[in-house]
Amino acid sequence: MIAHRYGSALFELALEKSERQDLKKELVELKQVLVNEPNMMLLLTSKQITKADKQKFIKILGDSASETLKNLLDMLFDYDRIVDLDVIIDEYIRLNDEYEKTVKATVTTAIPLDSDQKSKLANSFARIVGANKVLLEEKVDSDIIGGVILRSNNYIYDGSLKLRFAQIKRMLLK
Repeated sequence: MIAHRYGSALFELALEKSERQDLKKELVELKQVLVNEPNMMLLLTSKQITKADKQKFIKILGDSASETLKNLLDMLFDYDRIVDLDVIIDEYIRLNDEYEKTVKATVTTAIPLDSDQKSKLANSFARIVGANKVLLEEKVDSDIIGGVILRSNNYIYDGSLKLRFAQIKRMLLK
């Protein structure tokens, strides 16, 4: 709820100011810092650190950031919502992907795909789901024996041999 409200407001503001892509880049970089340095959120949320010291740290974070990102950090800090920063970033990215008609999907295969296979699969999946772009995350799982399993937010396609064998087994047992 909080993430959606703040993420939506941030996305609308970025659209109005024509800085949607630049802000996304900044937010992705900040998210990476949060992932690589988990102690940073501990510092910002710890009760042992004074509010003044936390504010100094927020200022350091915002020194090389855009005005919009600085304002977001200040606002989240002032309203004690800094702990929600990572989910707000995720929501902004989700809204941006929706705006750009970009779909993230996971493809599971028994063996690694080459770049041509990935490209063809992404293009086919984009046509099926009505996306402009599909970003594939590849997983290899020898248990599926062969074929492919595609998963995105609203879509699952299981074309694995493991599923086919299970279906044949059910039909034979009837």
